[in-house]
Order: sequence, then structure tokens, then C-alpha cells
Amino acid sequence: MTNAELPAGYHVENLTTLMQAVVTQYRDLLTEHEQGLWQRFQGLSAAGKSLFYRLLTRRGPLLRQDKLQYADIPDLNATLTELARCDMASINHPVDAELLLALLTRQELVQRFKPTGHNKLNKPQLLALILEQTDHTRILTTIQHAFPYVQAHYQDAFAMYQVCFFGNSHQNLAEFVIRDLGHVQYEQYRLCRDTRYFQTRQQIEHQIVYSNARQQLEDKMFLQDAAALITLAESLPRPDHHPHLQRRYQKTLLTIARQLERLQRPTEALRYYRLCDRHPSRERQVRILKQQGDLEAALHLCHAIESNGQHPEELEFVQRVLPQLNKALGHTAAQQTKPPAHRKPPQREFELTFPQSELAVEIQAAATLSDEQHSCHYVENTLFNGLFGLLFWDVIFTAIPGTFVNAFQRGPLDLNSEDFYPRRREPIESRLQTLRSASWREIVLQHYAAKFGRANAFVYWEGLGQELLQLALQRIPPQHLESLFRRMLRHPGLYRNGFPDLIRFSHHSYELIEVKAPGDKLQANQIRWFKHFQHTGIPASVCWVRWAERPT
Repeated sequence: MTNAELPAGYHVENLTTLMQAVVTQYRDLLTEHEQGLWQRFQGLSAAGKSLFYRLLTRRGPLLRQDKLQYADIPDLNATLTELARCDMASINHPVDAELLLALLTRQELVQRFKPTGHNKLNKPQLLALILEQTDHTRILTTIQHAFPYVQAHYQDAFAMYQVCFFGNSHQNLAEFVIRDLGHVQYEQYRLCRDTRYFQTRQQIEHQIVYSNARQQLEDKMFLQDAAALITLAESLPRPDHHPHLQRRYQKTLLTIARQLERLQRPTEALRYYRLCDRHPSRERQVRILKQQGDLEAALHLCHAIESNGQHPEELEFVQRVLPQLNKALGHTAAQQTKPPAHRKPPQREFELTFPQSELAVEIQAAATLSDEQHSCHYVENTLFNGLFGLLFWDVIFTAIPGTFVNAFQRGPLDLNSEDFYPRRREPIESRLQTLRSASWREIVLQHYAAKFGRANAFVYWEGLGQELLQLALQRIPPQHLESLFRRMLRHPGLYRNGFPDLIRFSHHSYELIEVKAPGDKLQANQIRWFKHFQHTGIPASVCWVRWAERPT
């Protein structure tokens, strides 16, 4: 499907939908100027609305009138006059000469201003030369006459509308086009004032500050300036109780602190880590305290992680560093934390030998391990994530305040965080109880049939065919699924990865198999899952692939 197949006027309808939704939910948080955008827009003609949309969404802020040619705007001059009369745009208004010159191509600049010595200059150098050789008045009158231009009003207000509608500064009206073209089908969920993302004007402003800060942190030059990083950290407003803004604030602060560490500014980094309670804040604090020689403080923090830590990387780090701290402090064996008991390797292992091929080793292994008694499928993370998404579909898409911002989400904003389970404890526990009866299979199949093709962050439809789904429902014991899902629910974003590559079904059972090509090794998140499989009795193994020797 192409843009030509979109219905006429789709862009105006989408802009209207966005602004009306924002006014409905956030009128009490909008300034008089921002509300004026909606009021004036409603009074425009169809052509006026269409042109205003183009002025807002084209790269600007200035646009040349000769570049505004659209079939649904038959009389451009009359429509421009309408926008100016309604105070929605300015035409040929005085602006900085540099902005005006940027409207012209290099060839047009040379033709109009004939600068001396322009040969071999690139466009930025040419612009600087013209500004040096030509006064502002001549630049203004020349361009106004030859290349009349226009600028939309309310661009700042529209930016605020987009932040309110999307809850961020990176999504825009293109999301509507993606939906309208049928590339993505989104689930429907309740969006209203009661469950809106922002509850105060201050929260909107904080969101904008955090987004701008994240953009600054993408600048490699900025990242090398410790003073600028400290200034940015100090300028970040502390968020209120809003969970998602808390995450944005801490994610930004953690990035700054980690970069300050790299720039050999550990004291400042430590200060900012202490303002965060999300991983890897405490791990980084321990590293800095150990480096600075404050071993007692590092030990105390390690014990705190031992007692209440939830993130596996944090807990694994403590297991490694505690013996070092105890030894450095001269603690006796009785004072030291007992290391974990030695266990056998947490997985069964076997080998397969294949000739080197362009086929992925997982595909070759799945084919080799399939026979009359076994059906082996390459699933990686898709199967268990898909079962999770299908079983909890309605729970995932139940509107909770601050989790659904717009109609273009694959799940709530907290779906990938440790906040997901606590905020939905009761319905999740109720759904987990169904795994102890036959009803859970009906729930999964109903959601599969009714929601097929709709966007869900945990469901990859192309990797979840009906045959695979039926085998999984029949062969995987529900108590195994409950064990896996409870672990995933601790932090869905963290535990959605690391599942074995293959699942091999027999007539009455199944086995998970991780395939490793020569030279590969198990990753940390895979090792964690294998330890869980061992603890809960879930059958799992590692297949180490060898290349067959080529005949000489």
C-alpha cells in the first residue's frame, strides 16, 4: 500500500484527532495560547487546515511558497492570506538573514548575490561569505521578491500538543500514517482524563526537560565535557511520584554519572548515583567506594544488596566482590558471607557435528533433532514471550493511570519494568491461578483468535503459528509455565530474553535446547535461565556444534 491509497484529507483528520484528544484530556493544563491553537484551527477552511498541517510538519521554520504545491490547495495565495488573516501564519516577515539564505540552493545563492570569490566554497562557507559581503536589507528584499516565504504560528504550542499526546518528544504524526497504511494494528484501550499520563503542568515540563537532556547526551563532544555534564545533572528537576518520569529522570542521571566516571570524576558520579535507586546505581557506588578505599562503606552497601537486591546482575556482582572486601578488611571466616554452594553444571550437554553451511546452526540442529517421535522448532524468545502476552493480554492492556498515553502503544509504559507486577498484582495472581485448571488454555486460544495480528510487545505473530501453539499448550506442563511467568513478572523487560533457541516436543513431553556454534559461549542471561530450569525441573540442555572436518 502507498500514500496514494490513503483517503483524501487523511492528514487533516489525523491532526484534528491529535489536537482534539489533547484538548479533551489536558485542557486544564494548557495555556491560553495553546488552547488558542485548537480554537483557531477549527475556524479554518478545508484548504486552510491542509496547508497549516503542511506548514507545521515540513522542516522549517521557514518554507518557500514555491515549494508548497498540493492538489487539495487549488489557490495557494488565497489560502496563505486566510492563514495570515487568522493569525496562523506570517508571510514575508522580517527574519534573520542567515535563515533566509538557508532557503536557497547553492546555485540560487550565486545567481542572486554574485559573491566575490565563491568558487570551491561549500554551502556553509558560501553563506558566511554572502553575509559578510551583503547587508541584511538587500538579502531580505531580494528573497522576499524572488522567493516569498511563510512561517506557521503556534509551532511551540503544537510541540506541546505532541508531547501531551505521545508522552514523549520523538513520536509524531507519522504514527497515524503507519497505522492508516495497515503496517501496524494497535489494540484499543481506554484513554480518558481519569487515566491520562500527565496530571500536572509541571510533569509535562519535566518530560520536555528530560527529553532535551537525553538529546544532549547523544552529542559525543558534550559527553567529553565534565563541567557541562555536572551542570546538566544539577539542572534536572526532581520528578514527583509519577513512575515513568521517575524512570526517565534516573535513566538520564545514571547516564551522566557513568560518563563522569569515565572522565575520572568519581566524587561527582557517586553523588548522582546516590540519587537513584535503580540498577546499576548501587553496583557503581560499590565500585567507586572500593576504588576510593572506603571499604567499610562498600561492604555495608553490599550487605544491603544481599538483603533486598532484585536485579540479578547486582546480586552476581556482590557474590564476586564480597570475598575481596572481606579479605581486604581482614575479616575472619566467621565474619564472611558464606559463598554459594558448589553445584553441578546447570544444564545437560551434548554435541552435534555439521558441515559448515550458510544455514544457521539453529536451523540445522532443529532439522537434525526432528524425527518420527520428535518435532523440533526454532523459537528462541518468541514462544514463551508469546504465551505470556496471550495469557495476560487483557491485563496488559487494562488502562492504569499514567501507563497509556496514546493509541499507538504495544503495551503500557511500565510493561518492561519492575513496576509492572506490583501495580497489577491482583489480576495477575488471578490469571496465574487459571494455570491450575484447564481454563488457561481457553484464555490463550481466545486471545489468539480475537487479537491475531494486533501489536503486543510480547507477541511476535510470525513466530507463533497454530501448530507450534497447540503443541506448546499440550506438552508444556502449566506448572512450568507458572514458574517461568513468575520469574518474567519480576522484571518483564529483563527476563524476556535468554530463552533457549529450540523446543523439542515428543509425544508427551518437551525439552528446551540452546544451540552454540563453535567459539560461542553461554551469555549471562542464558546461564541465569538454565539455573532456573535446574531449580524448577524444567528439561533443558545445551547443544555444542562442531564443524565436520573437510575431506582432504
